Amino acid sequence: MMALPSWKTDVRGDEALSTAGVEPWPVVLRDLALTIVFNTIIALLFTSILGHGFLRSLVYSQCIGLSIFACMTIAMRIVRVMKPTGPIVFVSVPAGSAIGIGLAYVLVPFFFGDAASSTLLPGTIVGAAVFGFAVSYYFYSTREIAETRAAVRERELRRMESEKRASEAELRALQAQIEPHFLFNTLSNVASLIESDPATAKRMLLNFTGYLRGTLDRSRAERTTLGQELELVRRYLEIMAIRLGPRLRWHVEAEPSLAHVALPALALQPFVENAIRHGLEPLAEGGEVTVTARRESGDVVIDVADTGIGWSGTSAPGVGVENVRQRLTARYGDRADVSVHPVDPRGVRVRVRVPGDTA
Repeated sequence: MMALPSWKTDVRGDEALSTAGVEPWPVVLRDLALTIVFNTIIALLFTSILGHGFLRSLVYSQCIGLSIFACMTIAMRIVRVMKPTGPIVFVSVPAGSAIGIGLAYVLVPFFFGDAASSTLLPGTIVGAAVFGFAVSYYFYSTREIAETRAAVRERELRRMESEKRASEAELRALQAQIEPHFLFNTLSNVASLIESDPATAKRMLLNFTGYLRGTLDRSRAERTTLGQELELVRRYLEIMAIRLGPRLRWHVEAEPSLAHVALPALALQPFVENAIRHGLEPLAEGGEVTVTARRESGDVVIDVADTGIGWSGTSAPGVGVENVRQRLTARYGDRADVSVHPVDPRGVRVRVRVPGDTA
């Protein structure tokens, strides 16, 4: 004829718990309300089974249920646990039942003007024992299920974090492989231009210094901004335009309001490098690389397009594309994506989509 208090998981994501090892008062008040509801249901059941008046059964049920609730809550706070242990249950249920029965025998005459019926006593004791332990087991099972689910979520978060770190490590390894090739070729170009075109050699060297500084800063950071990424892309394209001459035409354009949108570090650079190395350099006439960023339906869409030899779509999109996709997924979940599309009549477009509220 009573219900017991519930107890909450201490894993973030379910319901907040006090770090001191006891339930916070808002949770206790919620449990109190839930206990009252259970007590009322139990009173209805006993009314239909024993044929006594509902109000009398309600008084008994509430007295016993709330007494057990109080005993168990006090015991849990004294020993500072979040759910009742075996000793707490086996002490609180009998103690609360005895206190509740005593209260009922005092309150029934007060409310109804006659003595409490002794015929209710056997059913009251049996009901207290049966429902006390049954509801205790119910809440205990609910708590265990909640803890299991929370543990699964925690493991999933740790797995995603591990994948994110692995992706970051893979990016740095990939960058370490690409940079020596780019480094030696650029320095060779600077050396050859020093005598024939000193002004161009100086411009190339300044852009190269800025590019290396930016790359090193980004590789050490977990995230950067779209404005910083585009500045790095411009440096790289300036250098490649000097190397390739009229074979490379490029254009970078973004809405000014997007400069502070957050991105994983070095999220665009692999796509620009692929566009030139695999798209334009194999062509004698070269081509054009265009990088644009805009808002679209609440998201930020960044396109890296080229007019190179193109991509058939039948092969894998490449390590760089997959690496950036994994990093975006680890950070933003399904709110971000990377897709590769062929461009008519020739070329490839890589589209990066990230949430527009990442500032």
